[in-house]
Amino acid sequence: MKIRKFNEASETPDISSERIEEIVDTMTEMTADLNQKNEIIDSLINELNNFKSSSEKSSDQIDDTISNLQLIRKYLTDTTDKLDNVINNMDDYSKNGRKYLY
Repeated sequence: MKIRKFNEASETPDISSERIEEIVDTMTEMTADLNQKNEIIDSLINELNNFKSSSEKSSDQIDDTISNLQLIRKYLTDTTDKLDNVINNMDDYSKNGRKYLY
């Protein structure tokens, strides 16, 4: 068994700049698509709010639909944030090389 020294060069290969660019482009497209879907969901929520039940004790199908759409919007926003992190990490990797984050 070989014991590696702390400063010994890593054997992990680097990703080509072309591949990084492809990944960033794909994630950027995906982010744009999700933002567009989020706008559609916001529009539906606004429309359906006009038909919400006035009952404080129970919910109907419209109320439940609005609730589900709000959850979907939150998940899409969270996903968009994660995609932005991917884009930023890949850009940083491309410009500054590999560095350990934690």
